[in-house]
Amino acid sequence: METKTVATDPSRLETENRQLKETVVALRKELEKSAFEQTEKVQQAVAEANDEIRQLKDTISSLRDELENKAYETVESVQKAVAESADELKQMQATIAALRDQLEDNNRRHETEIQKYRQTARDEAEQLESTIVALRVKLQGSK
Repeated sequence: METKTVATDPSRLETENRQLKETVVALRKELEKSAFEQTEKVQQAVAEANDEIRQLKDTISSLRDELENKAYETVESVQKAVAESADELKQMQATIAALRDQLEDNNRRHETEIQKYRQTARDEAEQLESTIVALRVKLQGSK
């Protein structure tokens, strides 16, 4: 039986060892490059997300301010309308009171005029009755 011995050539082992080391170095560099690229991608994604979050916060703040302004304007508008209505109501009440006073004055004047006309009519009736009595007396005295 013949035993085969594995011939190991030292230069071949050194070359293979060197190639393996170069491969390890190349793979390590590739791994570091990949890790760096991944880190950059993650940082870019985080920066983009943070930018989007900031923009959304700005938009929310702007919309909140606009909503508060609209609410303030609405309240102000309602208060103004209520005040105008209250003023108009006071003016109408004052007009009603003035018209009522004027109507009462007119009624008093008319009542006074009616009383004067009645008194004049009574006075006239009395004068006519006196004239009638005087004429009857005269008429009977001449018979």
